[in-house]
Amino acid sequence: MKKIYRFLFIGLIAMSLLACEDKILNLDNPSSPTDATFFATEAQLEIALAGIYASANYVRSVPFPQVLDHVTDLGFSRGNVGGTATVTTGAMTSTDGLANGFWNRMYQGIQRSNNLLNNMEKAMDNSDPNRFKVIRAEALFLRAFFYTYLVELFGDVPYRTEVASSLDGIELARTPKADIVANITADLQTAIADLPDTWGGGDHGRASANAANGLLARIALYNGDWSLAELAASKVMDGPHDLFPAYEALFTAAGSGSNEVIFDLSYQDGTTTHGLPRRQGTRYGGWAQLVPAQQTVDSYETTNGLPIDEDPAFDPANPYDNRDPRLKASIVVPGEKWTGHIFETNSDSIATWRFEGDAKVARVLNVNSADFRGITKVDPVSGQSFTTSGANEFGAYTGYNWKKFSDEPALMGDGNADRSEMSIILMRYAEVLLIYAEAKIESGNIDQSVLDAINDVRARAYGTTRDDIANYPEITTMDQSELRKIIRRERKVELADEGFRLFDIRRWRIAEKVMNTTLYGSPANGWSKIGGTLGFVPAIDDDGFIDYSGAPSQERNQKGNLDYREVEERPFNPARDYLWAIPQAEIDATGGLVTQNPGGY
Repeated sequence: MKKIYRFLFIGLIAMSLLACEDKILNLDNPSSPTDATFFATEAQLEIALAGIYASANYVRSVPFPQVLDHVTDLGFSRGNVGGTATVTTGAMTSTDGLANGFWNRMYQGIQRSNNLLNNMEKAMDNSDPNRFKVIRAEALFLRAFFYTYLVELFGDVPYRTEVASSLDGIELARTPKADIVANITADLQTAIADLPDTWGGGDHGRASANAANGLLARIALYNGDWSLAELAASKVMDGPHDLFPAYEALFTAAGSGSNEVIFDLSYQDGTTTHGLPRRQGTRYGGWAQLVPAQQTVDSYETTNGLPIDEDPAFDPANPYDNRDPRLKASIVVPGEKWTGHIFETNSDSIATWRFEGDAKVARVLNVNSADFRGITKVDPVSGQSFTTSGANEFGAYTGYNWKKFSDEPALMGDGNADRSEMSIILMRYAEVLLIYAEAKIESGNIDQSVLDAINDVRARAYGTTRDDIANYPEITTMDQSELRKIIRRERKVELADEGFRLFDIRRWRIAEKVMNTTLYGSPANGWSKIGGTLGFVPAIDDDGFIDYSGAPSQERNQKGNLDYREVEERPFNPARDYLWAIPQAEIDATGGLVTQNPGGY
């Protein structure tokens, strides 16, 4: 790992050299060493390249994939982390912080890429020829990566491949998305020829030929080019990557740099870190701000391989039992041990158990209790008296927390939840398998390889392999409609909290359904009423929309209740909300040459 950490440290130097307060298309400061005074040696090219990589680290101070998933039906952002509430409540404007944050960060990476690509010839005679080609290929990959997010979030955007050194004559109109996709596709195909298939352990996190093919497959899938998506994905599948055997461990230190990871953001304390565990973690160490929704929990199948509304064996009074293992591998559910405590959300629970290893060692005040501030109660288990704080009610606004990327050791005090070194995965082999399967399903070219790709992913969730059909729910249908439902459900649960859901619900044109509804949380006092007395099971349609009609629900309150919690009312205007607002600063700086997206932003 030492090499990539040195690379990240160089990135900090590069950021100090290349950073700026950008006004339009994220121009780097013209007084920075970006022309004849720089790019003269291979070492300077490495510094500039590290600065490009550093542009991907954060958007609005949080790793950007998790921010994106919390503007979808997957989760809720308590406290409006990163400005997500303007999206989920239909209140986005052209001055919105979240849209501006993504626009600025991605264009910063593009400007840095262009700076390197347009100036690196000066170092050709002072560089190893092979390394010189790889640096160029990495920069092409990264520029394509940044443009991918821009066009998927905003549609048509200004497209630039030259260095923008001043505001004079900089104005660019928006380029059609299709043209940008064609250009970055060509860039990736060029990069693939010069990139190594993979990097050694110390260099994980860098662009490789497999990462470029993976990104090419992703772009093609997003834009309906099924044949290219299948081809690019198959090239990754023919390579050395494979599934990590343990799904839950993949998103911990044990999975960092594993063979499943194709491209990621790597961190190290002292260079660059992130605070995602604090945002996602339970109240024992975290703030429970980015949290999963009830709709997400209800999307996981039963162990019989059926949606919960289709399986007669599903027990609504014990809804977390006999479920796809990825539910508890991804999400902390009530009654589960996490961060050395029993995660208890029942508002009547004033104390919980603290563990050391597998041993219960003490009863402690349950900071998740919803009792009013200053009330003294006696714990019926230990006989201790506790005075409630009135804070941190229910442990999480929805009743759940994410395990993925939440860095349990940091939350328990072995690290700092605000300075986590946990890698954030941006691309992994399971996604490539699902891209391959979906592309062939949509093209109608359904064969055994489609089922194999899906079943590889499903079997790993159960800790086994595809051929062990007795120990996981195998997919056998060749029906296109059924497979389309399966692959969409599979992407939702396999890739939850990894930043893909927004683009999926947009391209499937289901955002106007799944986002135009009430977001729910679990009942604060358990399932005795909804699951026990009523036996209620929500209906799930072919688009994966979960209908809670007829179930009791009410706004979350201090004392808690036995009904679903109404977390947030979410409108969605299909004439406007399939694209984000173009930042007003960009429109103003170009004198209106850059136009706004439709819908009244």
